[in-house]
Amino acid sequence: MAVDSALRDNLPESDPAYPILAGILGIVPVSDWTYNRTSPNGDVLEPLASPDESGGTPVAADRSRRPANGFGAGPRIGPAVDVPVEFAGGVTLVFADERARYAVLTLFRTAALGPFTSAEISVLTFALDALSDRLSALRLAPAQRHPTLDNRAPAAVGPAANSEQASYVLDDDLRIMLAWSSQDQRRVALIGRSVSDRLPVVLEETVRGLTAGWPGERGAKCAGVARPVPFLLVHTVPMAGVLGEFIGVHLSRYVPPNSLTGAVATFHISPRERQVLALLLDGHHLEAIGRQLYITSSTVQDHINSMIQKTRTRNRTELIARILGWELPVAAHRPVASA
Repeated sequence: MAVDSALRDNLPESDPAYPILAGILGIVPVSDWTYNRTSPNGDVLEPLASPDESGGTPVAADRSRRPANGFGAGPRIGPAVDVPVEFAGGVTLVFADERARYAVLTLFRTAALGPFTSAEISVLTFALDALSDRLSALRLAPAQRHPTLDNRAPAAVGPAANSEQASYVLDDDLRIMLAWSSQDQRRVALIGRSVSDRLPVVLEETVRGLTAGWPGERGAKCAGVARPVPFLLVHTVPMAGVLGEFIGVHLSRYVPPNSLTGAVATFHISPRERQVLALLLDGHHLEAIGRQLYITSSTVQDHINSMIQKTRTRNRTELIARILGWELPVAAHRPVASA
């Protein structure tokens, strides 16, 4: 997934907002964007913005200093106001908690891109809550240590308890046949959103990858899960009915685990396997994991195969799903196979 050049050039990757903003701009196409951070006393800091055609800061950056008036307390998403004439509309995300506002992101679109779709709004809502939680935790506890794999109590891994979810039924061509969302009652309604017959391109590619290995026989297809961006889980399940076979897709917010201790103890995972697992859950490929751990890709695959055996799963996708708690406990008679 390509990272927006303006974001990459103006915000360090170490910034806590960087991975979430990169994920938003990688999934949701926009014509222009601005990102305003606020100081602890509420003052708006110098905004980041995508450059205009001449390479300068667009007029939208100046207007984005006041897009969230009247939104109230807490994280909010809603239509952008005071939209420059060159854009057909926009969406504003206010990253906040009940005590303070931390940042504001405004996304603009020209008429050529069309209105934001319901699937894109779902993605933005998950990102809104994820970054709000992250910035709130940093503001309230700046001196606390970062959670590690070793010194925290076991915690749930995967989607937040009672988290919002967007669900879709796709046909073989990945066209949306049905869609519904727990976000329909979101605190701020978005006017003019459209219902597209396709998921955003990045999510469609993720679904295609998760279902690429599905065989033609009914009943032999397996659920899968992936995290294409840091704040989002994509869960696929096979579905069948009188009209044929379909692909069920559930989007939910990913909540980082405080610890992998629970999974390590349950499946007797070794310390080295735990390192591989942590990087695998972060979305790294075999080569990247090998470089970070100073081992070969084949050795990484050996560790993955070992964890597949221990979790009684059949491939890497099922392994991640088991670790994230998406599936029921392993059946005693279930066959074990390598990746």
